[in-house]
Amino acid sequence: MNKAGLEGVIGYLRMVFPVSRRLVDQLPEDKMGFRPTPESRSAAEIIAHNYTFLGDAADTAAKGEQVSSTEPTFTSKADLLAYMDQRVAHFFSVWETLTDAHLAKAIAAYGQEFAGWQFINFAYDEHWHHRGQFTVYLRLCGITPLMIYDY
Repeated sequence: MNKAGLEGVIGYLRMVFPVSRRLVDQLPEDKMGFRPTPESRSAAEIIAHNYTFLGDAADTAAKGEQVSSTEPTFTSKADLLAYMDQRVAHFFSVWETLTDAHLAKAIAAYGQEFAGWQFINFAYDEHWHHRGQFTVYLRLCGITPLMIYDY
């Protein structure tokens, strides 16, 4: 897979991220610590995890080695939303620097070896997975989530 082959994924993420941000903005600040079960991540932790991984996936493809950042904690929705914005900007900034060589390079991660392009796809999959979780959290808090295709 080369950069041109991933442009569709990148274009779709450019459409999806603003909707995801509005979805997170639906969560009342006093529900950021909501967990459906004690062992589950909180609502804020899911978002912090999702957007930390987003930047790490791009950095992994760019650096050719696994990048795993510490996930921050948030008590303020404004800070969480700002973090999301920063990580999305970072992702696209790194994307602009990636070459076909970056995307083809084999990278050891998670006990396996993956081509750099796969980390872009991992970020895409991870985003949808955790956005789906977050949508359920909203419903459990009595909030009707906005339509996922509300571009």
